[in-house]
Amino acid sequence: MGRRRRAAIAARAVEVVARHGPEVAAIIGLAPPLPEVRIDVTPRPGVAATSGTTITLHEPWFRTHPDDDGCVVHELSHAYLRAPEYSARTAWLIEGIADHTRDVLGLDTAWSFAHHEQFGATAGYQPTAHFLAWLETERPGAVAALGRRLADGSYDEGAFGAIAERPLSELVAAYEAAQR
Repeated sequence: MGRRRRAAIAARAVEVVARHGPEVAAIIGLAPPLPEVRIDVTPRPGVAATSGTTITLHEPWFRTHPDDDGCVVHELSHAYLRAPEYSARTAWLIEGIADHTRDVLGLDTAWSFAHHEQFGATAGYQPTAHFLAWLETERPGAVAALGRRLADGSYDEGAFGAIAERPLSELVAAYEAAQR
């Protein structure tokens, strides 16, 4: 029974990748051809993880959340981005872009949706996704440009100045002021 359930979870994820792959690539700034992505499903507890172009989904989560396509899209963003550096300097933005992608595609959920948290623009995940959505209204294409820099290893905080014509600190201050 477990193997069949894991196969069904993997099949659904493969469908999500096929359906949303081109949109994910466009949002994060990846030009075709798209890399082939492998889906593994494990019985371990947890939600999901990505290493290279392999997405590992955790069966217990998907057994209770079978329609969490947003999680698959979040992990697909990581698989396509393949950022060579995942550190304190980049992780907030990598996770924010992955959640932003989920939100843009309308796959947010009650437990994962973009929202403002005071001083959370660079905290990662959904607070950063909310900041990135604001940034896109200010500078359309900024997220794709940041994604390309993360993917090619050229990202640093100065990228915000080059892309949005203001340093990150000024953008965050403007974003915070816009939330009041």
